[in-house]
Amino acid sequence: MASKLEAGKTREALGRFTRRQLLELDTCAHCALCTEKCPAYAESKVPNYAPGVRSSKTARLVNKQFGLWARLLGPRPVTAEEVSDLAESAFNCTLCGRCMETCPFGLQTHELWTRVRELVYALGGTLPNVRMLDEMLEENQNPYGLDADMRLDWADYTDLEEVPEKDRAEVAYFVGCTTAFKGANHEVAYSIASILNQLGEDWTLLGEDEWCCGSPLLLAGNEEGAREFAEHNVEALEARGVKTVITGCAGCFRVFKWEYPKLLGRSPRFRIIHAVEYLRDKLASGELKPEPFRGKVAYHDPCELSRLGGVIDAPREVLKYLVGDYIELPEHGMDVRCCGGGGLLQAANNDLRLAIVKRRLGQAAALGAEVLTSACPACKLAFVDGVRASESDIEVLDIMELAARQLGLL
Repeated sequence: MASKLEAGKTREALGRFTRRQLLELDTCAHCALCTEKCPAYAESKVPNYAPGVRSSKTARLVNKQFGLWARLLGPRPVTAEEVSDLAESAFNCTLCGRCMETCPFGLQTHELWTRVRELVYALGGTLPNVRMLDEMLEENQNPYGLDADMRLDWADYTDLEEVPEKDRAEVAYFVGCTTAFKGANHEVAYSIASILNQLGEDWTLLGEDEWCCGSPLLLAGNEEGAREFAEHNVEALEARGVKTVITGCAGCFRVFKWEYPKLLGRSPRFRIIHAVEYLRDKLASGELKPEPFRGKVAYHDPCELSRLGGVIDAPREVLKYLVGDYIELPEHGMDVRCCGGGGLLQAANNDLRLAIVKRRLGQAAALGAEVLTSACPACKLAFVDGVRASESDIEVLDIMELAARQLGLL
């Protein structure tokens, strides 16, 4: 027998959809033009993962509470089974935004799917592994459940000599959890820190005061939790008089730049840039002079940096200084095919994540790439896992690692 959810809580959660979003749900439910562009559906062929099916399921729940028949005959209950079914669709998605770019009606699907996840979260239907991430963030301020005093372990592991933690500084390097805590990305942090040191920047780390940017909380549907993290990080940075915040993480960049102003109701009193933008400027000014790499390098656009973040040209301008033979992958820029590393998909369905990343690796291999580079630690982790699973010989490097190597710093 289906278990009915509490009526007041259900109406409140479903009532958070705006009028525009309700129109978008209805429009999306009657269209399937983006379906084959969706990486989750393209690799799985599971109808429940298709964007239009997700919209249809969500619209059906809204109509049970607020539709014409609900107004005439009274609302009908929503069941836990319906929410669980919707959760399977909502979290088997990388939130890459490709459906939004493809949509002939210009629907804001990234915002829409985030709201669907908020609905699932509010009604207690979040997938177990995603719920676990949420709990670890609440307890440890990072999604890996590690102690805050381990945030600077990467500096010890990489033998970084200068690790500044200042009370005041012009520049702050916001490392991010996936870079700080995952060994495969420690050299990304080392590379950025080494470049800042070589240039003599007045910069600092937040150390234990750095909390997760809040992106996983937003992806899990926990907007209130994300707001708390945003408030903490902005307060810590502004207290140090920071003018510029640099991050090498595409997820941190997008959340700081586009989500923090919405969460806080104001813009932070500092500018946020991705490390690749900083690197581009320093290469163009002649302050950094790398030795060009002679092998074939392919660049993968992180979805959160390119399509969702607006940074597309900077990494390509950087590569002109770093490599002699740069390969442009198919499906790039605004139309980039997701690597599978986003949207908490690893927690929801790691097999699907690996299937998506193998497709992207295959595109790079077909073009003869020796090195596959990106500008996002989640992308790097996905590609490293994909290379291991497929026994590929492509070397995976973050673009900041490639730069540090060619500058003789790594």
